[in-house]
Amino acid sequence: MNPKWLRNHFPSAPSGVTMPVMIRAQTRFGNFVLGAIPRVVGTVSQADTLAQLAAGPHRDCDIVEIRLDLISPTTQQWMEQARAIEARGLPVIVTIRLTEEGGQWKYADETRIPLFEAALRQLTAVDIELRSPILEQVSVLASRHQRAVIVSHHDFQKTPASDELKKIIARAANFGTVVKIATFTKTEEDLASLRTLFHENCSAALCVLGMGPLGPQTRVEFPGLGSCLTYGYLDAPVATGQVPARDLMQQLKPLR
Repeated sequence: MNPKWLRNHFPSAPSGVTMPVMIRAQTRFGNFVLGAIPRVVGTVSQADTLAQLAAGPHRDCDIVEIRLDLISPTTQQWMEQARAIEARGLPVIVTIRLTEEGGQWKYADETRIPLFEAALRQLTAVDIELRSPILEQVSVLASRHQRAVIVSHHDFQKTPASDELKKIIARAANFGTVVKIATFTKTEEDLASLRTLFHENCSAALCVLGMGPLGPQTRVEFPGLGSCLTYGYLDAPVATGQVPARDLMQQLKPLR
């Protein structure tokens, strides 16, 4: 299912340019429209950090990602803390990353469904992998609760050719309001392949970033090209090439 209830498409063109330009998809994301300007996601991987965020004001990011595969969902307070964070004006993404996608969720895929549904009832968004067998079910739940869903694709070995990546984006856009592409980047050719994605029309808001040696460069450069989100960490890096969210907020000030 393609949850179109949150999408708005806004064509835009540079001054004086009359040729057709790419349509940038935008989507409601908590208390703002995602896609208008790049937003910094701060990833939380430790329970103590989550408690601190819930307890007081925090402005080292625009959006908080809770890695529930790293912060045990048996921790009774996680939902209460997530709601407290949202009450302070920071939208929350709940991610429960599978082991084969670089996470630590070692249980059956379908055991994530109750957690995703709980998040979609009360919080802004969830993140689910394009390769997950429960993707369509989670997309339907997001549509039912009128929440955002990030459909993510990871390649920890390489950056595929741009034609392959474009096909991946087209598939993912059928299920999500945001499509996230994260690949391993070590050469200028890898970066060139990722940059071509910003010239494609996409019915979902697009997030593109690199992991590996050139990952830090992509997290600052790509928001200026059209990536709606960039990711940093609030307590500890959870991917190669990830940098502190506070640094990204400072470096991206000219774009905001």
